[in-house]
Amino acid sequence: MYFALIISACPPMAWCGFKRDNAGTGRAQATALFSGVSSLVPLWSYSLSASTGVYSGPMVMDVDGDGIPNIVVGDNVGDLRCFNGPDGVINWSYRASSGIYSTPAAGEMDGDPSSLEVAFVSSNATLYVLSGSDGHLLWSASLGGYTYNGSPRLADMDGDGLLDVIVSTSSGTFVRRGYDGSTIWSSSQGVAIGSVPAVADINRDGYPDVIVADDDSYWLKALNGLDGSLLWSVSIYNSDISSPIVEDIDGDGHYDIIVSSDREIYRVNEDGTLRWSSLTYINLSYDAHESPVSGWDIDGDGVRDIFQSGYFGDTTLMAISGADGSIIWLTTSLTETHGSAPITVGDFDASNPGYEILYNDHDGVLTVIDAATGSSLWSYTYGGGPYGSGYSVLADVNGDTCVDFILRGEDDSPILAVFTSSVYGSCRLSWDDPDGVVETPSGMETPSVEVVGRTLILRGEGRYEILSASGRLLSSGALEGERAVSLGTGAYFVKIGEKVRKVIVR
Repeated sequence: MYFALIISACPPMAWCGFKRDNAGTGRAQATALFSGVSSLVPLWSYSLSASTGVYSGPMVMDVDGDGIPNIVVGDNVGDLRCFNGPDGVINWSYRASSGIYSTPAAGEMDGDPSSLEVAFVSSNATLYVLSGSDGHLLWSASLGGYTYNGSPRLADMDGDGLLDVIVSTSSGTFVRRGYDGSTIWSSSQGVAIGSVPAVADINRDGYPDVIVADDDSYWLKALNGLDGSLLWSVSIYNSDISSPIVEDIDGDGHYDIIVSSDREIYRVNEDGTLRWSSLTYINLSYDAHESPVSGWDIDGDGVRDIFQSGYFGDTTLMAISGADGSIIWLTTSLTETHGSAPITVGDFDASNPGYEILYNDHDGVLTVIDAATGSSLWSYTYGGGPYGSGYSVLADVNGDTCVDFILRGEDDSPILAVFTSSVYGSCRLSWDDPDGVVETPSGMETPSVEVVGRTLILRGEGRYEILSASGRLLSSGALEGERAVSLGTGAYFVKIGEKVRKVIVR
């Protein structure tokens, strides 16, 4: 089970782009150990400029290949910075031609596994791909038009084994090869100014497709991943369509698409037929910014439920039944939030039995909310108003497989801040993983692995693989008896046969 989680498209300890992953769930996949505001221990912070309402969110992955997670984020001046996760040292930076409102994404695009490539889009709709090792430009492409978000998605669209880049702007949707920027296809069907597409193989042909909210026509559209042709479209009531979620929320083996508009939320089947729509009369996604996130089955009907915050003067946060669109709970006691700051859901507070919603408001306050009831648990003031919303992320910043808290504030709270927890104990790899993962200190023998200094002594028979905490394959081969593998300090996963162990090299 651990191994399957580690090699997933976005490793559970990482945060791979806007709303975390290609599905756009906004759901953390790892369990944190925070417990109340007193458990927030500042690790480091950096003053980072942002515009009102539109700004780059943080991505957390090991992009330079040193085995330590990085935080990569842009600002409204046009600087993309790569921070060293544990201490905030800037490894590299790159100046774009205009402000950066997109959340970057990173992946293997050029066939060289020593580092990843980083993609982002500037506000003038220029797509950039940089080397994760040192930040030098690999290629760029002017896509035309503009974007208030433009966060890229990464997927192997042409079956060559390398990741390609998918971006939507005011001019349409574009798919470029990750290694050189050459065009796979482009389409004027998917015009998206403030929303971000989702990627999934909804037509079951073995290739990812693109689901995009079209700002020109107010239609939700599915584009064939091979050539960009229209698979289907669904008319969305009113305007300002959100970034979609694409996920199998009821476990029937078929994708569901969740999207909200100015007053309504929809569940659409993977073939484009409408499953349900729910008219809320609440401002959900003004200017196509505020997006729903998918969480857990909080009402016990076997279907994941949806969380959505209001916008533009609306102080509402609600939980919506994934099964039929009915409102499970609703609270109006919060301060308004801002659109480019999608709420985040995760197992954040260890003292609360269940899951939590991280809600950043205009006053520069993070409120932690019980996802089951909508009750506020505690709050933390990180900035000020009137435009102090933020983007909260849960990921491992130092490679110890314990989840940290990363907060990026907007215009009146221009900060990137990282917090660890004062609560120590076993960390779980995933929110639905029933088993804790306990650190193995140096010198403690496990059934097949021993740590001696900075060397792993592997014992056993069969194939072995060693992965970093971010999921990167570092070493593999046949094991017959005993083998020594030298490593740097950090957390690693060792797989021998079907057995997986976590080890810490100090």
